[in-house]
Amino acid sequence: MPGALPTTVIGPLDIFTQAGQLWERLCEQNPVARFEVRIATLDGTPVVSANGLRLHADVALPDVDAADLVVVSSADVEQRDTWKSAVVPELLRLHRGGAQIASVCTGAFALAETGLLDGRIATTHWGFAPAFRTLYPAIDLRVERMLTHDANLLCSGGINAYAELCLYLVEHWCGYETAEHLARALVLEGWRDRQSDYALFDFQKQHGDDGILKAQLHMERHLAEPLNVAALAAVALMSERNFKRRFKQATGDTPNAYLQRLRVEHARHTLARSNDAMERVAEQCGYRDVAHFRKVFKDVVGMPPQAYRTKTRITAPHASAMAA
Repeated sequence: MPGALPTTVIGPLDIFTQAGQLWERLCEQNPVARFEVRIATLDGTPVVSANGLRLHADVALPDVDAADLVVVSSADVEQRDTWKSAVVPELLRLHRGGAQIASVCTGAFALAETGLLDGRIATTHWGFAPAFRTLYPAIDLRVERMLTHDANLLCSGGINAYAELCLYLVEHWCGYETAEHLARALVLEGWRDRQSDYALFDFQKQHGDDGILKAQLHMERHLAEPLNVAALAAVALMSERNFKRRFKQATGDTPNAYLQRLRVEHARHTLARSNDAMERVAEQCGYRDVAHFRKVFKDVVGMPPQAYRTKTRITAPHASAMAA
């Protein structure tokens, strides 16, 4: 995007191009590129970035016939009036063609301009949250989150959140092992070296409310068990009414919405790492009804659990990734 911070273009480029290659070279294994990456600008000409660096393109956005993944860089939000005739129609076209679309930092504004985020959850840089809420009241902005994933639309928070976003996408497309190896090879220490299914929720625990934190940790430890607001409120030593109010205030989610995301995150990792039957996966995540599990999983991840398992268990997929 015009006015992008170069990090939000070069960073994702490095992560996607090194997937399946850097770790393998370091370990003297056979490297296999997992993504085919192209840099696109609106018209194919170089873009002057926010710090004056000229960023060159491989292709003009209108000339891209299709892509599996489109990553929108940060953007100069003061130029958003120019996006309606340029980037918005192209993002909509690629999305209709099946592309998963992700935004970095203020790139969420460009994604919001398409209308695709209306009624959905999103995040962006915290400093731009007031403007975002004013411009796009139909979007459920969760600025307390570093990363959001609603159907096939993803957003990340500040500039350096691109690393979390891209590794999450590498895991989504190529599986946990590839993403873990890549993070270690690139020395991205803040990611999954902690080996937690719930790492994406860590940012939502930095609220200082000890009672709510107790309930959050209880959810993680007892995910397969029946959980309800009354039981969670008891763990937090609060009334149900007070618990629901404080939970929403602390995390930005209702207790039930938070619990469903936790369960789906656990399911993603289980599907990528095991051959357990779908009924078993659902049971481990606290779902007794497999049909309900499939619906919730698809609503959050953007594809059914079996399709997700197939995609993340493929030996060497080549995804067409494009950074716009």
